[in-house]
Amino acid sequence: MKAAIALLFVTTTMTIGCGAHNSSPPSKKPQSPGASSTASPVAGLVGRWERVVTCQELVSELDKDGLAPIAPHAWLGQTSSTGQSSFAPGSPEPTKARPCPGALARKHSHFFSASGQFGSLDWLGGQVDNAPYRIIDSHTVRIGSPPIVATFHYRVLHGDTLMLSPVLTQAMIRQALAHPKKFSAAWWAVSVAYAGYTWKRVPCQSWC
Repeated sequence: MKAAIALLFVTTTMTIGCGAHNSSPPSKKPQSPGASSTASPVAGLVGRWERVVTCQELVSELDKDGLAPIAPHAWLGQTSSTGQSSFAPGSPEPTKARPCPGALARKHSHFFSASGQFGSLDWLGGQVDNAPYRIIDSHTVRIGSPPIVATFHYRVLHGDTLMLSPVLTQAMIRQALAHPKKFSAAWWAVSVAYAGYTWKRVPCQSWC
């Protein structure tokens, strides 16, 4: 979800890219409750995928999906597992006109385990997302637990490059726009995918 997507933009209570679900900007990346899964993973998707995400990328993707009102709040959720901000110290408050003042690029990764668990890791290596995933077909995966669940189209290229694209419904968009400061499924999906960009396979270590 930089980032993912998010990117962006899912930890035991989904952080972005990947916090609490309330009406104010999250102090941490919002998280969704983890849960067991009966997913049938595709071997090519299983692994850990990494890229450096930026606030500008996330704002651009939100704008493309009709979610521009979220932009001033989006990078506030790009925190580490310990709550470290992704804005330089002393940065001015983000605004609609300038949503990324002092925003720092951050390394971010997602992992898909063979047992059907999805997660994300911050630039310090801490886990910030945790949720089940289920393969729908060879190019579609569903990630999350209610109330934060999203569907993504995906492609694995040459075995080492992943592309994700969120499937946003009108209902998801309306919900996000009704409360742009509140973390939502649409916000999270965009921040996970970073649809205009690619993720590179890296060693799983113990994550998958």
